Amino acid sequence: MSNPFSISVIVPFYNAEPYLDTCLDSLSKQDINRPYEIIMVDDASTDGGRRLAEAHPFPDLSLYTLPANAGPAAARNLGLRKAKGDFLFFLDVDDRIAENTLSTLYGVANKTDSDLVSCDREMIEDAQNQRKGVFAYPSDLGLESAELMDEMRKRLNDPLSNGGLFGLTGRLIRRSVVSDNDIYFEEKLRYLEDQAFAWDILGCIKKASYVRQQLYSYYVRPNVNTGLSDGLSRGFSVAYFKLVKNHIVTSLKRRGFSRSEIEKLGDQALIYFAISALVSYSRSMVLGKVGETGIGVRRKLIQDLLADADVHKAIRNYSRSKNESAWIPRAIAWRSRWLLEYACTKRAREILRLRRMGIA
Repeated sequence: MSNPFSISVIVPFYNAEPYLDTCLDSLSKQDINRPYEIIMVDDASTDGGRRLAEAHPFPDLSLYTLPANAGPAAARNLGLRKAKGDFLFFLDVDDRIAENTLSTLYGVANKTDSDLVSCDREMIEDAQNQRKGVFAYPSDLGLESAELMDEMRKRLNDPLSNGGLFGLTGRLIRRSVVSDNDIYFEEKLRYLEDQAFAWDILGCIKKASYVRQQLYSYYVRPNVNTGLSDGLSRGFSVAYFKLVKNHIVTSLKRRGFSRSEIEKLGDQALIYFAISALVSYSRSMVLGKVGETGIGVRRKLIQDLLADADVHKAIRNYSRSKNESAWIPRAIAWRSRWLLEYACTKRAREILRLRRMGIA
């Protein structure tokens, strides 16, 4: 018996009342001529968002609620367990998608027999698209095993990577890949849980496609706390970076990488995501998304990273990209806390400038 829905759209939310109507209108107006369901998962909100979701007229909308706030990984896992569609699509509640998003991605998935279809995205700040004319790839792409392996190598060497195959939102994923391989989100993580999940998926798919259209709209909201800043502010230990590394290593093994390359790329991943976290959190500090406690949160993370033996080993094997700050990996290698704090703040300001110029 075939599935009743072609696509299951999973939207976790927590205290997102200002964004719910726009998000749901964006989803309910999709022009796809196939049945699809919307699964809203309330992560124990304390505002009126649940009532808005309950009142929305879309006929195939289901609403589930977690008994206590557990984070986006737990909310998405509940959505995965309830999904019935042939494909999965994840949307963040404060973002939106173009009316032809589901139809475009579903059409490509069926035409190419792809397990994953990714579109590009806008990045909207102050009503301006910071990525106007900026795309992850120069054309539509179809990628099989060898090309996927190349993209995995590139991902860990590009600090300005934005879009493409790596990530969670703005992509269609064949549900059988998830169910057959028992893939779920790491509920221990409140940051990088999407990256761990994406690498798990890429280790198992046979073919992926990229659509060079900015169908997904990601909204930059200065002074509003994000999953990143919230996740790190709650306490993100070095052990969590190692957990993400383990997911990446497992994915590389599944794809058939050699033992020596897996070791090299595993070390690269550990440092890459640690640096990414430090720079991203520094950007949140610059944008005012975290309060005065942010300095202490970042300093604690830096101190833990610099004291860790695995980090010290991995930094010796780290291959720095030409698009990356030279001083950040040097500061880690030299175990200099003050230099690392300064270099991260400087790099955060530089990335904000590049994005507003439409370069990154």
